[in-house]
Amino acid sequence: MDFTNYLADKLVNATVRNIPYTTEEDVYLGLFTSDPTKEALGVEVVAESYTRQKIVFNEPVDGVTNNSAQIDFATATSNWGFVGWVGIFDNTVSGNLLYFTALESIKEILTGDQLRFNLNEIKLQLT
Repeated sequence: MDFTNYLADKLVNATVRNIPYTTEEDVYLGLFTSDPTKEALGVEVVAESYTRQKIVFNEPVDGVTNNSAQIDFATATSNWGFVGWVGIFDNTVSGNLLYFTALESIKEILTGDQLRFNLNEIKLQLT
């Protein structure tokens, strides 16, 4: 996953400028129909049945971690479009996009579909 500029600035300030960065207790997985980019300009899914889902990560080893549980989005009650990217946010509704990445393949989410990510499917690696 890539950092957004927001998170990169916070981490640089915290590690070399002694400016504390306070994180939220929980983080949430969001879905995008366009590339979020480092500037967090992507288009997040907007649909009545869509909400970001809480994601919990395993303890990192050598800068790598994965989701520690399956993540189930609600069943789509309308078409969500072509989902090709995911992002990690620090809030359920607004907040800041922290990380983002493209999916291995774009998934069209239609009415009645349910998007699911299996255990360890979302990988976060800092390099």
